[in-house]
Amino acid sequence: MTTEVDVISCPVCGGKVLIESDDKVSHCGYCASPVLGPDQSRMCVNHPGILAKEVCNVCGDLLCEDCFEKRVGDYGGKLLTIVNCSKPSCVSESEWAKSLNEEYQRLANMDWADRADNIILRITGGGAVIMMIFELFFILGMLYMQYFTSLGSLFPQWTIAGITIPGLPVIALMIMGNLLGALLLQTSLQVFVHDRQFTSGLLLLFLVVIESAFLLWRGLYFNLRQLPDPTFLLVLLTAFIIGAFLILVGSLGAVYIGNKKRIQMNRAKDKLGLSG
Repeated sequence: MTTEVDVISCPVCGGKVLIESDDKVSHCGYCASPVLGPDQSRMCVNHPGILAKEVCNVCGDLLCEDCFEKRVGDYGGKLLTIVNCSKPSCVSESEWAKSLNEEYQRLANMDWADRADNIILRITGGGAVIMMIFELFFILGMLYMQYFTSLGSLFPQWTIAGITIPGLPVIALMIMGNLLGALLLQTSLQVFVHDRQFTSGLLLLFLVVIESAFLLWRGLYFNLRQLPDPTFLLVLLTAFIIGAFLILVGSLGAVYIGNKKRIQMNRAKDKLGLSG
């Protein structure tokens, strides 16, 4: 038994694992993967003469091929394979995942796309963050010009019940722009999920077109071409172009990789007669 806690990296996700005992299984605090103790017996808990092949993800018992059941479930948008022993409590704790079809899992394995998925997520996520920052500075700049400079006279005003409220169009339309930016960010994060990647990529393409058209309309509506100093407009346009370009590239990548995954899944189902 150890007298102090050792910390190692999880072999599955790279997270920190606290090894509190040399002869017992520890679990990763991030992905819950079991990690064997350095002095732990490698024999099956039910068949001492047989080398264990798996570890029960619930109780931590080491198991041979006759003593465990594999299951697969969705964890953070990725398929996670878990193992449970035959104890009723361990079976019950694993019911959130479905029994694993080994052949289907082999045919539908998408580890080949992990690197591409990470790159696509970073590109679309980075672009969406830039768009959110762009919208934030856009509304702050517009409000400053509306209320603290004489340029506010260039902006159209809305009259409600005979009352003209200065800055109301700026506030209303910029809030809509921020909501659209938030939708872009939320959708950009979905490209990491296998079964949502293709549709998320298409939706991102649609949203970036809508955002571009909305920006152009706002610029014309508020007469931004008449600003005496074009610096504000140039900085915003530069940020917007960078963000939109990143989202465009990422969404095209998501559509391409997502479509390849759809084809692979459909072929796997057809081969095993699981279609429909």
